[in-house]
Amino acid sequence: MRKWKGRKNRRFSRYHPVFRYGLGLATTMTSPNTPISGPNLLPYYLTVFGMSAGLASVVTLLAEFRNNLGFSEFGIGVSVAAGLGAAFVAALLLGPQADRGRAPWMLRSGLLLGLAGLVVVAVATEFWQFMLGRVLMGVAFGAAQPAARRTVIVADPQNLGRNLGRLGAFDVAGFVVGPAAAAALNALGGFRVPFWTMAVLLALLIPTAWRAQSDTAAKDIERRRLIDLIRNRHLLGACAVVSAYFVFIGAFESVWILEMDHRGASQWQIGVVVTFIALPIAVLAPWGGKLAQQYGSRKWAVAMVATCAVFSALFGLFPGLLALILLTVGCGFAEGIGFPSGPMLVSASVPEDRQAAAQGLASAIEVGTAAVAALGLAAVYATVGNTAAWLVTSVTMVVLLAVGWKLTAGTGGPQPKVAQSSTK
Repeated sequence: MRKWKGRKNRRFSRYHPVFRYGLGLATTMTSPNTPISGPNLLPYYLTVFGMSAGLASVVTLLAEFRNNLGFSEFGIGVSVAAGLGAAFVAALLLGPQADRGRAPWMLRSGLLLGLAGLVVVAVATEFWQFMLGRVLMGVAFGAAQPAARRTVIVADPQNLGRNLGRLGAFDVAGFVVGPAAAAALNALGGFRVPFWTMAVLLALLIPTAWRAQSDTAAKDIERRRLIDLIRNRHLLGACAVVSAYFVFIGAFESVWILEMDHRGASQWQIGVVVTFIALPIAVLAPWGGKLAQQYGSRKWAVAMVATCAVFSALFGLFPGLLALILLTVGCGFAEGIGFPSGPMLVSASVPEDRQAAAQGLASAIEVGTAAVAALGLAAVYATVGNTAAWLVTSVTMVVLLAVGWKLTAGTGGPQPKVAQSSTK
């Protein structure tokens, strides 16, 4: 039996910077020759950044709630599961609303709910209050993420890859800034100060979020049901590819953290490595999106996830802390280049008026896959060991990729290079 060394890590830490973010366009999307006069995307980028930084601050200081308020590790795990569950349900139920012209309203609602969640967490003295804050933050992301993705996708189809890459870069940047700021503020003023500070940050973003404009693309005026998406073969295949990546994310959360600790890494070393994973994703994502649009999101997404599957196997085969660190950073570069291709492949599977619903479904599947993978692979790691856990991860990813590759045949191809768009 493998002992789980390091009591601080016996929880879903959500260390990986893309835990919530999913991985070209359908033939019914706007023609490349159509003049673009879509909304300014900066409010969407900045709001996602602020919300990610706020959530990252909570994730970083989970152990402080145990140490200062006496919450059990099981209770903290339950709160994480509650937040994931809230995001799952919100993405499924609220995602379609963005296709009906309510994307700006959803972005603003998500920001306000995230702000409320941070305030509740900041004042929490009992477990149910902390749980409420986590649920509010889960609903916030479930509302804001599909709205942001839809607007970024349909606002400027000519530069879809670049814009989705930028959205991902802002999202990941929040998870780079959030932990560092939370750790510094915690050292200076105590564990509640970071949450109040992040709440103030979100409050400062309210005027920006209120400037968010609705896109002018086709809307879902027929109010179609979720079951219509589930019958879409291409979308199911895209979700299989995304699921393969989030098996890797789940393994990272439940196995990589524990194995770093087992191989002798300190808490600050883990934090530094996570930063070095996040930086190439944030920097390379816009460029990777351009490449995915040029060469085809299907091939690009499958290649990126297949590369992660190879790295997963190597994690289990090479011993030593330094080897694990170098392999993880190398995998981070591969993730950065392929990061936007998942949402692009999902986008390619549906028409313009179902973009948010499809992205909401994909987000829900991402969250569910990561949670199930984290639980299952943690059990494998505890009973059989590191090598077996990573080999199971790699094989599972390959199987899902094979299914996704088959089902997505005929979609997600390369797009011709077009003139510079005026959309920001």
